[in-house]
Formats: sequence, C-alpha cells, structure tokens
Amino acid sequence: MNRKAVILFLALGHGLNDLIAGYFLGRLVQLNADLFQISLGLFLYNLIAFGGQYPVALWLEKWKQPKRFLLLAYGLNVLAVSFFLPAPQLSIVLAGVASAIYHVAGGTVCARQNKAADIGLFAAPGVMGLIAGGYWAYAGADIWLYLLVAASVFLGGIYFVPVKDAEQKDIVQSAPAISLDRHDIIMIILLTVISLRSVIWNIFQLIHEKDYHWLIAIAAAAFMGKIAGGWIADRVGWRFYTLVSLAAATPLLNFFKDELLLFCIGIGLLQSGIPATTSLLIHSMKGRTEQAVGLSFGTAIILGALVFYSPLRPWLFSDAGGWFVAVLLLVLIAFLRPWQKKFLLP
Repeated sequence: MNRKAVILFLALGHGLNDLIAGYFLGRLVQLNADLFQISLGLFLYNLIAFGGQYPVALWLEKWKQPKRFLLLAYGLNVLAVSFFLPAPQLSIVLAGVASAIYHVAGGTVCARQNKAADIGLFAAPGVMGLIAGGYWAYAGADIWLYLLVAASVFLGGIYFVPVKDAEQKDIVQSAPAISLDRHDIIMIILLTVISLRSVIWNIFQLIHEKDYHWLIAIAAAAFMGKIAGGWIADRVGWRFYTLVSLAAATPLLNFFKDELLLFCIGIGLLQSGIPATTSLLIHSMKGRTEQAVGLSFGTAIILGALVFYSPLRPWLFSDAGGWFVAVLLLVLIAFLRPWQKKFLLP
C-alpha cells in the first residue's frame, strides 16, 4: 500500500470517527435526555476531543508509535458504540478520548512530509461525518449495529495498514527555509478569528432553526475546500494562500448570510486555508509535528469556543461588530503587501 493509499484510509477513518460522535450527540435528544444531560454531553465531548489533543500529542511525541495510538483510538470507538444504549454518557466520554487520539495520530502520519494537500485530504471528511451522523440521529435512523460493524472492521484494517513508527528521518520539511515573524502570526490569527466569528454564529443559528439542507451544503463546501485548498497552497505558497483565502472568505461570510451559494463559497474558502495554516505551524515548530497537529486540530477549536462564550459575544455578533470587522479587514490587507516576492514563498 503506497503512502497516498494510507492517507486515504486514515481520512476515511476520520470521517467514521466523527460520524460516530455526531450520531451520539444527536441521539441524546432522540433518547429524551433532559437539557442538563445534553449540555453535559456536549461539554464533555468537546473538552476531551479537542482539549485532549495537545496532551495526546506530547504523549505521541515521546513514544513515536502512531499505529498503536490509532489502534487504541478505534478500540475505544468500538467500546463507545457497544456501551451507547445502556450508558450514553460513558460512550460520549469514550468517543471523545478516541477522537482526540485519532486526530493527532492520524494527522501526524499524514503530515510527515508536511504537504498541505495530504493534511487537507485527512481533514476533509471530518465535518462531513459529523453532520451526517447528526442528521441520521435527527432522522431517527437506528444505525447502532452498522456503526459497531464499521468501527470493528476499521479496527482490524488499521492492524494491517503499513503505518510505520515515526523516526526523526520521517519528518521532512518540504518548504524552503523561512520563518514566521510576529506580523505574519498576528495577521493569520486575526483573519481567522474574523471569519470564525460569522461561521460559529451562523451554524448555531442553522441548527436552532433545523435548516438541515444548509448544514449539508456547508459540510460539502468544507469538504471540497480543504481538499482543493491544500493542493493549491502547496503550489502558490502557504502564507500567501492562507491570507488570500481568509481575506476572500470574510466578506462572503459577513454580508451574504442568506445567500446559500455565496455563503457556502465563503465556508469553502475559510476551510481551504486550514491545511496551509497547519503546514505553516508544523514548519514553524521545527519538526514537532505531533504538537503542531494537536494545536491546529484541537487547541484552536477550544480557543474559538472561549471567544464564542466570552462577554464580547453580543457585540461581536452585532451589526456594529460586522462593520468593525469589515473596516479592520481593509486596514489589515493594506499592510499585507502580497506583491513582495518573499510573500509568495510557502
């Protein structure tokens, strides 16, 4: 099995992993759980699945045995599905631990050569699986047995897939020697926060209004954006593509909330910058791929949640906040100077 086939296999596992989680969280409502149980389940899963990734990354960096981590992740998924009917809260905790382990181990294997295209291919199925699982739960589909069989089959598949233990020579930095100065980091963070501000709010609104055809369109846009964005970023430069894609996504997400096509294009552009941003982070951390993956796939999500629940939330989601974002974006773009030759480097 060649390297690309291994990445495709791990990407499929990512989609199944997130599908299981989406189905569990959606089924809490169908099982007539009270509001406290639903809130607790969501809190526990997100805290463990995303907040747990950096500790997992430190552990994996020490042991350098990603295949064992992948086997552990899907072993926990099998247990989670098995226990879901009698003990749903326990299953959600197990699924959260499995998710944290799988994201870091699978992402690290796919990012060994630090190609944004590989990272995008691994990351793309996640949101599709999450939304598909949630939709099947909402529709009342009883797919518990199918999930158990699929997770068991995938657990066996991991055993036979040639995933090598990581060594220092496996970590290849494909980009020219560059460094991220504080100016670059500030630009990326600010533009990301600006775009995420609209995405988080609109997705919560859509879920509340049960507009599931929008969610399916959003998932498809995110899926295609990550795959296409990773491929393009490797060719035009990681920094250049990250900033251009975020700058293009921001007005679409802020001013076309009710236009499905334009909004989904904005979602696709936003998500398309994730592989390039992850590659930049891996490069800037000088080969500590495990930690970079944990920070990109996990810690960044937790930070976004903190912003969402901060006291600034009402102002950030107001019309005044939207205009402030638009003006700030114009000011930021004025200082990016993308015409400089060095800016086109990965």
